Amino acid sequence: MASLNDGLRHGHLAGGGDGTGDAHRAPGEPLPVLVLTGYLGAGKTTLLNHLLSGTPGLRIAAIVNDFGEIDVDATAVAGRVDSMVSLANGCVCCEVDASELGETLTRLADPELGLDLAVIEASGLAEPTVLSRMVHDVPRHVARHAGMVQVVDAEGLDEAMTRHPRLAAHLAEADLVVVNKCDLVTRERFDELRASIRDHAPRVAVLPAVRAAVPAGLLLEMTPGNPPGSATAGGGDHRHGEHAHLHDGYTAVTVTPAGHLHPRRFLAAVSAPPTGAYRAKGTLTLATADGPRRYEVALVGRRLELRAGGAGPEGLVVIGVEMDDDEVGRFLDGAVLAAGETLDQTAELGLHPYLVGDPDSSDVEEWIYDEQRTAPVTGAAAMLADPEDPEAFDPAFTP
Repeated sequence: MASLNDGLRHGHLAGGGDGTGDAHRAPGEPLPVLVLTGYLGAGKTTLLNHLLSGTPGLRIAAIVNDFGEIDVDATAVAGRVDSMVSLANGCVCCEVDASELGETLTRLADPELGLDLAVIEASGLAEPTVLSRMVHDVPRHVARHAGMVQVVDAEGLDEAMTRHPRLAAHLAEADLVVVNKCDLVTRERFDELRASIRDHAPRVAVLPAVRAAVPAGLLLEMTPGNPPGSATAGGGDHRHGEHAHLHDGYTAVTVTPAGHLHPRRFLAAVSAPPTGAYRAKGTLTLATADGPRRYEVALVGRRLELRAGGAGPEGLVVIGVEMDDDEVGRFLDGAVLAAGETLDQTAELGLHPYLVGDPDSSDVEEWIYDEQRTAPVTGAAAMLADPEDPEAFDPAFTP
């Protein structure tokens, strides 16, 4: 079977024409919903502010939910967003009925508002798995899950994980882990933290940050070098005082398969994306018993969406942090149909849960390729008895 390495290209967005990667939401498209989670004080609001200030050409709605009577975080971002929503009763996934979040996203998705993105900044007390489930419960023609970003404190991560063991499960749920406050640790220490995170989430993209400065393009399906407005996309050396830290940029690699793909083997491949990959997008041709069919592919973490009839050049752009080009180049290799290989009528049945708008889709089936779950998460999230007293946490049930 031919190697895919010859199909590697940098800085080009498959299906994006000139490769500029427009992050604006097209008419009729579902509203992308980015979920921002992290333990108390990790830097979620700072990251949100960077995203808002770094994307002047986009219209972003921020859904901010604080625990307690004073809406501090909502105040911090007020005036910097196109639509501010502060959900009642504190944490969106602990005390707000799921229907309220659905109604909020439905309202924000109204084409007349012209919004390009909604960002949910979850309370530090939030349970990411429940919040992710609530976003998935919104009809897919209204909103789509654009990623789960977990922010952690570089200096305090070990202590937090010791005190709150469920943080390990939260890391495994994330599509991107931002290790914030890296100016407080050495590069060697960051490497140790990344290895520790990968113990719980082996393939997750891990990005170091200082003051929660994350390239906006990484969060907005942009290839490096083409951020919206004045946002910057690369890494490089950033100096804070006399202390220099190397910050990893993100890269984009386009894979062009050597032939049509077997549906089941394609699903197996995308269920274990390359290490460090955050998202992938493009157009691929899958083989069926009735002939080849093209699909638009959108992958965030292990969350997959397919849309029949994809246009644009053949290829899948993989965007992530410190990816191995060879690993990216090989990850679809095993899915390529061999010469003379035939398919039966059942080969494409596994695609149905991921087809946007497919009447046979099942929300339950949507989780089947998630390595961390074998069934949908249900029930209410555990939360603090006293938000002002972290020692009141029960370690068995806390973030």
